[in-house]
Amino acid sequence: MAHDGVCRSKTEVDVIDFSCINGSLDNAPVDIAEIREPRHRRQVWLRNAKGERLGYASSWWSSGDINSIFGQDRTFPIGSSIKDNKKELFRDMKSIFHGHSPALEAEFGHNGPFWGRWYLFRQGGKPLTLIYEVFSPGLCKYLGPIDAPLPRHHHA
Repeated sequence: MAHDGVCRSKTEVDVIDFSCINGSLDNAPVDIAEIREPRHRRQVWLRNAKGERLGYASSWWSSGDINSIFGQDRTFPIGSSIKDNKKELFRDMKSIFHGHSPALEAEFGHNGPFWGRWYLFRQGGKPLTLIYEVFSPGLCKYLGPIDAPLPRHHHA
């Protein structure tokens, strides 16, 4: 199967930034308002063990939850951290998007367009984190080509 290369490879994280943004909306999706202040923003590159960048992610957390989620290691992939802490979460998908970014083209080493999504992880009905992800077209190497046509927009 084409995706075996991704599934067998451990996801690794390169932390770009992990900083307190207090009450700033941080140019984040509107759902950031659900994350209790003060807030921290974590920005990472997601890569496989070969070093290929396969995604970019920003996440926003209530500052009071940081140590219970990450402990002292801020480089853990969020999924691994949650599994290790036996957290039961609900993914509240908010948006799937498609777009272009010269900055991401340079970082991924692939031309766009790029697909992305943002969602809230909820625990016990309460928002735990807002996550914004953009995926590299390089994933097609493992998952196969995207042959689905884009929806056409009709203008009135």
